Amino acid sequence: MPAMTPDTHRAPPTSAFRALAAAALAWAPPGHAAPPSTPPGDTDIDLLLFLLAALFWGVAHVWTLLVVWAEARASGAQAPARKQEAAHGR
Repeated sequence: MPAMTPDTHRAPPTSAFRALAAAALAWAPPGHAAPPSTPPGDTDIDLLLFLLAALFWGVAHVWTLLVVWAEARASGAQAPARKQEAAHGR
């Protein structure tokens, strides 16, 4: 039985993966991975990302409420007061 090493279960890299990695590395600019020499003073991107996250949060919650409302309406769910009236024959 061969020795169990992490490389035993690893699949050999495919040529498609190598081609994709080469294209990604060729596309990235040379200074892409290098840390900036000075910390960025521009916070516009932070504000943009915050606004995008807030927009996503709002849309996701409104969509969820809309779906729950539509499911309740489609299933014919009744309000509790109407169920009581129907049970008493009124």
